[in-house]
Amino acid sequence: MAKKAETKSLLRTKSRGSIRSMFDEVAPTYDFLNHLLSFGIDNYWRAKAAGKAKQLLGKNSGPKILDVATGTGDLAASMSKISGAKVTALDLSPEMLVIAKKKYPHITFHEGYAEKLPFGNASYDVVSAGFGVRNFENLSEGMREFHRVLKLGGHALIIEPMIPRNGVMKKLYLIYFKKVLPKIAGMFSKSSFAYDYLPNSVEQFPQAEAFTAILRKSGFKSAEYFPMTFETSILYVAKK
Repeated sequence: MAKKAETKSLLRTKSRGSIRSMFDEVAPTYDFLNHLLSFGIDNYWRAKAAGKAKQLLGKNSGPKILDVATGTGDLAASMSKISGAKVTALDLSPEMLVIAKKKYPHITFHEGYAEKLPFGNASYDVVSAGFGVRNFENLSEGMREFHRVLKLGGHALIIEPMIPRNGVMKKLYLIYFKKVLPKIAGMFSKSSFAYDYLPNSVEQFPQAEAFTAILRKSGFKSAEYFPMTFETSILYVAKK
């Protein structure tokens, strides 16, 4: 009961301090569980986002890319494979950043949070975020900050888990996500709370048209979405 109450409280407030503490706690097993619980498909989703960014950048010979809520840096690393890209990444969890810096020393990492990005206006060609936007304390402020630091014509690319819209797929997905996944995670992580929070945060987050509407309201000229892997993940692309 205490865990459920704690989950409900965090879902309601999205307290930045609590989110930071949660990710600090799961940092040691974060990468292993990401790959295990997604059956390794999370690498494919990041590659799809980086491929889309490369397509949108076209002949830009030295694009500047910012990855927000970078965690241990995997999406930033995917973006760094784009020819000539200079990648900066940011996360609010110092323990996640310790791991990210060891894994990817060629990327510049900063500690900080989305609602107050420590970068100037129109600084980046691409802003990306992988599986972290739903944890923002203030989603609209975060999206306005994405818009602010993008150059005119730049793009935000955001990956989030998706609840399938097909009835049968949705039922199977939620059984795995809410019943099986937390049990598996509990075998390897001390933070059972984090993996109870995860499926609930995905259910609460606005998806598809609801989130593209938030992106447009935040100032983006256009916003579209691309479901992936039987609608278990979704890539949003918004243009300034």
